[in-house]
Formats: sequence, structure tokens, C-alpha cells
Amino acid sequence: MMTHLKAALMVALCVAAPCSAAVHEVGSARDLPAAVQNALPGDQIVLADGQWLDAALEVTCSGTADAPILIRPQTPGGLTLTGISHVALRGSHLVLSGLRMYGGAREAAGDGIERLQPSAPIDIYGDYCRVTDCAILDFNPIGREHRYMWVVIRGVGDRVDHCYFRGQDHSGVTVVVLLQRGQPNEALIDHNHFAGKPPLGANGGETIRIGGSTTCVYNSHTTVASNLFEHCDGEIEIVSNKACENYFLHNTFRESAGELTLRQGDRAVVEGNFFLCNGYPGSRGIRIIGRDHRVVNNYIHEPAYYGIVFQEGIVGSSLSGYTQVTRALVAFNTIVTSHGNPIWMGRGAEYTAERPLLVTSSFMANNLLVSSGAAIFARVHGPPGIEWAGNIAWGPEPGMELPDGITWADPLLVESADGLLAPAANSPAVAGAAAGFEYDSPRELNWLLATVTHDIYGRLRDEHHADIGCSEVSSEAPIVHRPLTATDVGTTWMP
Repeated sequence: MMTHLKAALMVALCVAAPCSAAVHEVGSARDLPAAVQNALPGDQIVLADGQWLDAALEVTCSGTADAPILIRPQTPGGLTLTGISHVALRGSHLVLSGLRMYGGAREAAGDGIERLQPSAPIDIYGDYCRVTDCAILDFNPIGREHRYMWVVIRGVGDRVDHCYFRGQDHSGVTVVVLLQRGQPNEALIDHNHFAGKPPLGANGGETIRIGGSTTCVYNSHTTVASNLFEHCDGEIEIVSNKACENYFLHNTFRESAGELTLRQGDRAVVEGNFFLCNGYPGSRGIRIIGRDHRVVNNYIHEPAYYGIVFQEGIVGSSLSGYTQVTRALVAFNTIVTSHGNPIWMGRGAEYTAERPLLVTSSFMANNLLVSSGAAIFARVHGPPGIEWAGNIAWGPEPGMELPDGITWADPLLVESADGLLAPAANSPAVAGAAAGFEYDSPRELNWLLATVTHDIYGRLRDEHHADIGCSEVSSEAPIVHRPLTATDVGTTWMP
């Protein structure tokens, strides 16, 4: 866990509580309503350390932007909620910090009481609320078929950060963002550690989902950034995008059986993510469905299936169907495989009969595609509607006739200091990127796809002679983003 940021978090939480603020001490769940009723902006509600069984914590008071109300245990991680406990943040400008939730109904089943989780363990109804430095561990029902989410974000401007989620084995999404008011969520999900989610064996086991089929045409403006996903095997969609204009930035996926899926909704940005699959069974990279997506500066290493796939579309698709991939920009990605293929041009013949629309009006530029065991391109069912520029491919065979804009050449990859593969100094990828690449998007979409100015590490690219792939290896600028480990994310108080 990220112990090196403990001091910074504590300072931030102290700023949230002015010196004149009152402290309301709560000894049990029964005492909480009185504290909530008396709490004013800037106050703290301090929950007694210990273990609370079947606690229903309803927080209806509100703070302000300058003086939020802080709800916390006496010591970070000092209070554990068990059984069918849940927390509902119904007011605005609330901060929930340092809470531990463990075991759920399954752990408490030995006392003979029949329990059914009534709602999400943490449900954020209000606006501008924050859940930080909390952990939900193995909070499972008695039967795996019982469905509930672990964290639900319903409001505007909410944030879930520096939390640890482990062991969800039942039907339900770990963190879900719902569009319920016809306005963007502007949510932020960052610096969390998601771990140990075993296979569900059915749909509905995503780790993060934004939106849903009935609301996928609306903008959510949610950012999922700098999170670590380890062994998140719940279902194929580890992260599922089902709304418009969301951002997936600088996340690290380590050995997880699934992918980042742009399932529904348009105009997503997938940038600067590390997919360290290492041949893990079921691992994949990015699946593209829909319109005007931007997939740039990603590193995908040894997926079991594919690095990037362009899903076939359905004619006249419903909201819950598969919209044709149109006007996608896929640029400056590095994909290295041995068993899987860097690129699938579709999901396969069994899909194209009912989903005949191949990718169209799209661009692939300055990507580095390398395989030591399989073809570069697979599932090619016809000429893809893609304009190519500045790409390098190398492997046993191309898998399709190479168009102009793809150079077949050995990129001379070497291992960099962080263990990732990057072009050597004498590689044809160095200073080889196509320049002056223009992408036109309709003005009514209010969607600007600017040139890629930085690499996956946050280093400025050479404006005229950029390197092909996700890394600007010729740059001497300091590294801003790197592959995340458990010490970079999660709570301050867990070992």
C-alpha cells in the first residue's frame, strides 16, 4: 500500500476540517443519526474503533466546497464493518476516510442469522463527495448469485481514490458510475488497487463500469486514472465503458483475464495505460466499439489473445448492441506478443454473420506491432476501412496484405530500466513517426483530437521527429508516469 503518501493524505484531510470545527464522537451505529443531525460544514464525525456488525450508516448532512464534513474512524482502518453493513452518503461535500469493510454476510453466517445485503456497501448519492483511504475486502454474500455493487457513484463531482478492493466473488461490479440525472457525472476514480477478483462465469462481473445500456448516449465525463488492476478475472470486461466522453489514463493492468472494453458510448480516450499481461490466461488489451474513440500511447505486453480488437458492428444496432467502429484514432501504441496477435480486425467469422459492419473511416498511425510467434493481424474478413501512416510491424507473418503506411522491419527492441521493451537507439522506430497527421471530427461532437504531444511516460515528444510506439526513447526528460505497483496505490494503513 502507498505508505509514502500517508502524510500528504493526512494533511489534505486536516485541511478539510478547520480548526474551529466540532468533533462528533460516535460510539455505535445507533449514535450516528444524532451526530449527523448536529454536524455543520467543516465538522468531523469520528466513529469508534472496533467491529460493527450489520451497521446501517446513513449520512444526510452536507458540508461545503471549502468545509466538507469528514467521517472517519478514530484511527485509519481502526473500524471494521461486517455482516450486511452499508454506508450511504446522501448529502453533498462529504469525505469518508479510513473505513474497513470485511467479510460480508458470508463471514457472519456462523451466528445463524439469515442476511441479505440490502444495497451497495458504499453508495454515493450526493454531489462532490469523496471516498478515500478505505478498503473493502471479501465483502461477499452467502450465495455468489446474489447481486450487488461494492461502490456506487450516482452524483456529480464525486471521487473514489486511494482505496483497496479485494476478493469480490459474487455477481456485481466493484465500482460503478450511474447516469441518473441527465447531466455528466464528472467523477474521478484514481489511485485505487483492485485485486483478486475470481472468475464469475457469467456477465456482470466487471471491476469498473461507467454508465449502462439505457444511458450510453449521454456524456459522463468520468476519469479512471492511475489505478492498479491485479488478477481481476471476474469477466472479459475488466473496465467497461457504457457512456460518452470518458477518460482512461495511466492505469496498469497486471495479469488479469480480461480487457478494457469500449462497449457502448462514443468519444472515449484511452491513453498512457500499461497492460502487463505476461501471457496470463484470458488476458487481452483493448476492445473498440463505437465512434470517435482515441486510443494512444498504450503499452500492451504478451496478451493471451490480442492487443487491440476492432469489434464488428450490427446494422441498425440498438443501444445494447454493437455500434460500428467509426472514426477511431489508434496511434503511438506499442504491442508485443508471442502467443496472441497484436491486432484483431474483428472478433471472428462466428460474429460477422450477425455483425457485418467492419471498422470504417478510422486511422492507425505510428504504432509499433511486434510478434515472435503469431501473425501481426488476425480475424481479417475484408479490407479494413483504415488509413495507415508511420506504423512498423515485425513478426513471423503479417496476416494480411500490408498497405502503404506499414513498414515491415525489425524495430530492434531492448529492455528498458523498468523492464518494458522499447526501441534501441539505432531502431528504425526512432524519429520515424509520420508527421502532419490530421484527423477531422464533426464540430457538433465538440470533440478535439489534438496531436499526441507526450509519450506514455509523460515526456514531451519531438515535434518534428517523434519516435514510433508509446515511448519517446530519445527523450531525456524526467519520467512522470510509470507502471504502477502496490506501493503506488491503495490505502495508507494496510501493510
